[in-house]
Amino acid sequence: MNTETNFHRDTSIDTRASDVLRRYRNQIVLGLFIAFAIYVVVLLVADNQLRLETDGILETLARFNWALLVPIVGLQGLVFFFRWVEWHYYLGVIGARDKMALLDSVLIQVAGFVLVVSPGKAGELLKSALVKAKTNVPIARSTPVVLAERVVDGIAVIVILVLTLLLASETLDLGTYNGVDYDQISRAIIYGSAAVLAAGLIVIQIKPLAYFCLNILNKIPLLGRLYEPLVTFYESSREIFALRHVLPMTFVGVWVYIPSLLCLYLILLGFGLEPGWGLLLRSGFIMGVSSAIGALSFVPNGAGVTEISNVGMLLAFVAPQHPELTPVVAAAAALLQSFFHKWFRVLVGLAVAFIFRNRLLAGNLSGALDELDEYEHKETA
Repeated sequence: MNTETNFHRDTSIDTRASDVLRRYRNQIVLGLFIAFAIYVVVLLVADNQLRLETDGILETLARFNWALLVPIVGLQGLVFFFRWVEWHYYLGVIGARDKMALLDSVLIQVAGFVLVVSPGKAGELLKSALVKAKTNVPIARSTPVVLAERVVDGIAVIVILVLTLLLASETLDLGTYNGVDYDQISRAIIYGSAAVLAAGLIVIQIKPLAYFCLNILNKIPLLGRLYEPLVTFYESSREIFALRHVLPMTFVGVWVYIPSLLCLYLILLGFGLEPGWGLLLRSGFIMGVSSAIGALSFVPNGAGVTEISNVGMLLAFVAPQHPELTPVVAAAAALLQSFFHKWFRVLVGLAVAFIFRNRLLAGNLSGALDELDEYEHKETA
């Protein structure tokens, strides 16, 4: 790839750092290949006659009200902004914000959107190397920020789901199928997850309680070997997960997902569904659940997983009130939602990484990559 050539031309990267860079590049390429393969299978299976040229998904997409593209893209701009607010705030927590130009903070965050396609999002650690090259803040201090972004996203999704259920009251009835009350089961899972997250945050805040739980873990067969790395991680990230940081960033995280649920709502309207409070609430519930499923799947950028879950929930929770939502319309809506919720930012990230590659690679990137390699080996030892 020309990317590696540019790295060598614009910076003096030693052999070891080049190997690290090549490994991350390969993770991204592998993630893109896996995602592409999954989508080909999904498109073929979802189409009515297993042929993309027939009256299936592509024809359905052609009937979409493309005038809604303007507000949908605008909402994604808000998602970018609030994600950057999270990132920039946590740079301040670790003491890197004042050592970095505002533009560099924006560029690293936006270019970093490309890294989510690596399997398990492991490639996101490369953001720590870029921060190190710009600010000289140690890799071990900045890597918890990457995890903090994920945790805040998870908490924000749970908050969205809880608020949706509370606001919905009886409006959001998820129904009973084959004698199973999915409405009550879903509420129990969501409220239970919220309780577990709240308990975990409380444990983190109280150091003696945290070590009490870690010591219990240390005594459990097979899990005891996790004790040392968990202690190291806890000490390095305790400040990041202090409530004075988590609470305001969870609020920001909620605003990351509000535009996304509005996008799904607009997409459904674009396929001819009647607007209404019930449809909006169902959009929020579906977006939250599918986002959680995609994040837990470890599939590159949730490819295929979120789309399939979206189709299933649209047919189960929305189609009964909107008969015009046929399986092929649900599949088309899921693909559009997936593009704007996940892949639009990857494309923007690729463009930013290419245009500003010289600025992104400025600084002691070679030393930062060497330190990242040492950190990874230490964590996996």
